[in-house]
Amino acid sequence: MLKIQISFPYSVNRIPDYVTNRKKGKRLLRQILFKTMKKILFIIVAALDFIGIQAQDRNFARTYQTTVLPKGAIDLEFWHTSRMGHSGQFFHAQDQRMEVEFGLGKNWQTAFYFNRYQQRYSTTSDGTITSNEIGFSNEWKVKLSDPVANKLGLALYGEWGIKGGDELELESKLILDKVFGKHLLAFNGVYELEKEFKWKDGNIHSGGYEMPVELDFAYMYKLDKKLGIGFEIRNNNGIAKGEGWEYSALFGGPTINFRSNRWFVIANYQPQWGNLHKTAIVPGNKVLDDRERTEARILIGISL
Repeated sequence: MLKIQISFPYSVNRIPDYVTNRKKGKRLLRQILFKTMKKILFIIVAALDFIGIQAQDRNFARTYQTTVLPKGAIDLEFWHTSRMGHSGQFFHAQDQRMEVEFGLGKNWQTAFYFNRYQQRYSTTSDGTITSNEIGFSNEWKVKLSDPVANKLGLALYGEWGIKGGDELELESKLILDKVFGKHLLAFNGVYELEKEFKWKDGNIHSGGYEMPVELDFAYMYKLDKKLGIGFEIRNNNGIAKGEGWEYSALFGGPTINFRSNRWFVIANYQPQWGNLHKTAIVPGNKVLDDRERTEARILIGISL
């Protein structure tokens, strides 16, 4: 009988080191790929979830976000703001704005506002007076970084407008925001220039102007894709030519956001908390002449 004997260079009970190391390497590679794909999938799901809950570019009533509409998208928004309560008089102002937003592509967005302002106030202990004005505004916004894909969302905003035919308003905003999970944070640094023109002695005069500075901070928790609750804090600083820094009014209150893929409703209530910068012009604990005791706003948006 012919016997064939085959010898192996190593024992069948022992796997050589280079085979073991190769298997360990493959297993380590699979672990790295799995973790990487898991992170990528998490980012994609978070981005889609964030985009899915906002067919529009808004989650807050007052604080802006870096989000812009995609190219060709059009949104229609209706605003109503009630401002109530002055010291020593009846005062109720109602501001309405109709806004049409257009996505321009390449992270640009523009919008046109048609504005109406009404004030009802008392000058004596009997009766009230009503005044009305209309206005027009145009905004431009560019997104420089994304709140989901990047460490921090960043956008620049500019708006010009005419109020009542005798007042020019210029406004600029630095917008920062961040989305992590179900949490949304946003901050706005706002600078305005308000210049009023007067007809006097047969000529147009425009000597005075105001330069208010506003700081806005907002937080929202998304309960689900349709509902979010949070709060907004607003610090309005009155600065005027010849008078300097007159006051620093602090407002704050809750915001609720309810939306679908095609529309949203946002409501915000903001009482005035106090005056952080008392001066000889505004010495009180609250600013109740240039600003109001309470403000409330509701927005309704529709994607066309």
